[in-house]
Amino acid sequence: MNNRRLYYKVLAPFASLIVAGATQAAEVDTSIIDQALNIIDQQNQAAAASQENITRLSNSASTLFEEFKLENDNLEAMLVLNAGLRRQISVQEENIATIQQSITDVAVVTQEMPLLMSKMLTSIEQFVELDMPFLLEERRARLTFARDAIDSPDVSVAEKFRQILVLYQTENNYGRTHQTYPATLNIEGVDRDVDILRVGRIALVYQTKDRTMTGAWDQASRSWMALDPVEYRTAIQRAIGVSSGLVSPAIMDLPIVAPESAQ
Repeated sequence: MNNRRLYYKVLAPFASLIVAGATQAAEVDTSIIDQALNIIDQQNQAAAASQENITRLSNSASTLFEEFKLENDNLEAMLVLNAGLRRQISVQEENIATIQQSITDVAVVTQEMPLLMSKMLTSIEQFVELDMPFLLEERRARLTFARDAIDSPDVSVAEKFRQILVLYQTENNYGRTHQTYPATLNIEGVDRDVDILRVGRIALVYQTKDRTMTGAWDQASRSWMALDPVEYRTAIQRAIGVSSGLVSPAIMDLPIVAPESAQ
């Protein structure tokens, strides 16, 4: 009995110590857990903040990359556009140089054109007077008209030159055509009504209306000479009919002077 009491007396303080130790241990473990949880929460918050920064930076980087791509595309487009504009400018500069040269040439031609036109008109006037005497009034009228146009300040240089070219073209066409027209010739001192036949510039003949007189132009003597009425009257009459369209086309028998060799 005494031993039991002593055991209880000794055990009781140990039990108190154990309970107190367990209580202290429980209090210590709760504080550590709370601290650990706080640290974990802080780390989670820091990680969340870091992730948010990462996401923001990533979005910002993506935006900057898209902007870079857009600007890069714009730069490439501008480079292509600039290259095309440079080529156009180069072509335009060449065109400008060509136009400037043309302007210079035109100025030179404009200065020389009056002298050229004057020489051309003088030459064609001399040619008409030295040519066979067909349609002289008509041809001289054209020459006078062209001369008046050249002397007029109201007519452009282009129109003046065109008038001279028309003269040359008309005179040139006479050498490739034939025609018959009525005229009045002084034959043996008497004015007579005749039909004149021109064949190019190789033959110019006449025949009176009554078919009694037939003649041809002699370019060497620059005068009309009579033809044998027996030999040429019918042939010239038929040729006049062919040229005027009154007779079917046929070979014309005409007096033609043989060409001479050039000296």
